[in-house]
Amino acid sequence: MTGDFLPEFNAVPVRGGYRGSYRLFDSQPFRFIPGGEPFMTAGQALNAAKDYVRERLNPPIRCEVTEAKDVLGLADWHEQRAAREAAQQEQALGAIVVKGRQVKIERRRA
Repeated sequence: MTGDFLPEFNAVPVRGGYRGSYRLFDSQPFRFIPGGEPFMTAGQALNAAKDYVRERLNPPIRCEVTEAKDVLGLADWHEQRAAREAAQQEQALGAIVVKGRQVKIERRRA
């Protein structure tokens, strides 16, 4: 395209009313909006052309939401890591460190 992007709108008189037309670039000819029904006034035809170009240049944005899945198994890994570190602390210190304090773990045999 050699022309500049400059949307223009026009109302063309036809039998029984006006049809909306548009062009997006200076180098392009005017094109009628789809739907051959003429509008009663030129203002309605211009508004229809503006709405058509707005819809064409700004398509609706779709988004999809999926349920959260733990595909990599991170939750299980974090639990196993915490259990492993607690076992290491208990083996090394004889207690587990909770909030900066050592908490002694007593095990009873039944």
